[in-house]
Amino acid sequence: MRESSSLPGADVSRRAISPNLATPYKIAFHRRRLESYLRGDPIHPVALELDLTSQCTRACPECPSSRAGHHHHLSRDFGQRLIARLGGRTTGLLLTGGEPTMSPLFPETLREARRNGFKDIAVVTNGSLLNRTRVADSLLECASTIRLSLYDWEKGGCHDFDDTLRRIENFRQRIDRTGSGLRIGISALTSKSRLDRPTPDAQDGVLDTIQTLRTNERSDLGIFVFKERYASTPLCFEGYHAAHFLLVVGADGKNYLGPEVKYHSRFSVADLNGGRDADFLRKKARLDAIDTVRSETYTALASRHRGVLYNHLIQRLKESDSGVRDELTRIDAADFEFPHIL
Repeated sequence: MRESSSLPGADVSRRAISPNLATPYKIAFHRRRLESYLRGDPIHPVALELDLTSQCTRACPECPSSRAGHHHHLSRDFGQRLIARLGGRTTGLLLTGGEPTMSPLFPETLREARRNGFKDIAVVTNGSLLNRTRVADSLLECASTIRLSLYDWEKGGCHDFDDTLRRIENFRQRIDRTGSGLRIGISALTSKSRLDRPTPDAQDGVLDTIQTLRTNERSDLGIFVFKERYASTPLCFEGYHAAHFLLVVGADGKNYLGPEVKYHSRFSVADLNGGRDADFLRKKARLDAIDTVRSETYTALASRHRGVLYNHLIQRLKESDSGVRDELTRIDAADFEFPHIL
């Protein structure tokens, strides 16, 4: 099973969305930072993916949060320190979890991010708490976009699916009344069947079906897909390059290599608890842990997650692949929706 972008741009606001909403080439928006990295210069992350809590309001059967024996919750001090530390140079924030809206720190975290210069703020939520005033108000005030994860939508799956749809519609109406620019997208899992591990066979025919839906879609509803996740081309890289561009921090206060290995202890590259190390990004142990990752031994390679795809693209750039360099020159920075969310 693969978390796909097959519907993440399904824009309930009915505004035009860029065709490059979901693509590994999104990193090209940050061309100057990319060029610095390729020269070997230290860079600051473009985006922070942060879990306020690993707990959730639901118990979807295949979600790691549902199976966890213990849950983590960030402290107020930790969140404020991290956002202040990155603010001004890191420009994108993705709040996820667990269910981020259930954290008592949710509203103030959004406001802190805005105060510290984050340009794009995205929230991944299951929508179960959209009817709460503190959640809705903070989203309207500070968020750029929310992505509703309707992963357990089959019959007998999510028991309050209809209630969730009503909450979404009510929130959509409030967005319209207030004139807010907040965008709503919906994402869904794709596979031929429900499997515990992502495999190429599980995705056979999925991309063709999505393309058919896109062809037949209503003109006011966008369906977007990270098509590289469905490709059969081998992925090769030496070093997890994306960790320098996308900083992934779990609710346990640990920096993980990438989103696809969050809460796997062997992929923790730094422990940020204690908060005394202002320059943790440059610590030799962290850099070594990132640089020693190889595609041929990376156990999460089959996920074809966005971090893995960024790694492959950057590796090709490091090897002076003329094809990918030519492709980057043809991409206009204006093509990207929410370019600071990697």
